[in-house]
Amino acid sequence: GSLRLAPIKMGLLSEGRPLTWNQTKKYVDHVRNAGIQQFLCLYHKLKDRKGDTLMWGDEVEYALLTLDEGNKRARLRLIGPKILKLLKKPEAEDPENHVSKWSPEYASYMIEGTPGATPYGGSFRDFSVAEANMKIRRQQLYEVLKGSEAFPLCITGFPRLGCPGFSDPISQPCPSSSASRSLYLPDEAVWYGHPRFITLTRNIRERRGEKVVINVPVFKDINTPSPFKEQFSSADGEGGRNAKEDHIYLDAMGFGMGLCCLQVTFQACDIDEARRLYDQLAVICPVVVRICNTHVYTLKIIL
Repeated sequence: GSLRLAPIKMGLLSEGRPLTWNQTKKYVDHVRNAGIQQFLCLYHKLKDRKGDTLMWGDEVEYALLTLDEGNKRARLRLIGPKILKLLKKPEAEDPENHVSKWSPEYASYMIEGTPGATPYGGSFRDFSVAEANMKIRRQQLYEVLKGSEAFPLCITGFPRLGCPGFSDPISQPCPSSSASRSLYLPDEAVWYGHPRFITLTRNIRERRGEKVVINVPVFKDINTPSPFKEQFSSADGEGGRNAKEDHIYLDAMGFGMGLCCLQVTFQACDIDEARRLYDQLAVICPVVVRICNTHVYTLKIIL
């Protein structure tokens, strides 16, 4: 019989023991070569296959916030791993018919929700089903957050991320010993329910030989010094060396991975349709991002 496509599995995160960068280095060439060979093998095997059904699904990332009414302060609530255990109960009880699937994300104040056991198809009916499923997911999240003094918010970037006291509970950065060595983001803000994320943070820094460097042009008003210069302690040589004038300096991958976005994954009918989808969405997505005044989008096409 003909080979059919399996349902899309989004947000896959397997359990295991992650390797340090020093342990990983000796496998780099093997993994790279094996990955290339695997891609070529699959490409030649499947490039002429036709007639499969278009399948797709969305991934919505939520930030978990809490409000300090007395001090008029909003903070990111670092309870993602605890909330995830509650959200995954229906999936564990009925793996074939659950209406939503929940997964960890990079930060401990984030949760990712996707459709359940069945991906969406290529009919117009699926568009209305997608919106209804998003509403169900949000309601499920509200239910498990009752009593936690937290609520979900689909905001790309929390405005105070990295500022003093941005999290609840409040955690202090440790530039001398943390995984990222960040001046702004503590390790507690990274997802602590799985070792992948903190290891990824540490390994990227070690592979680079320095911290992540991000310079964002500062918006100037009448109260902004010109030139605008960040001030660093003498102990942090990287900040003083890498920060640019008239820019806001950021030094951790959490300022990218810790942002929330909407992602859509497509499994096309064949490779030609996948190419057309990619070419069209690669143009449309940045326009939509600009219209909604945000700055994170992800496009994934499964060939």
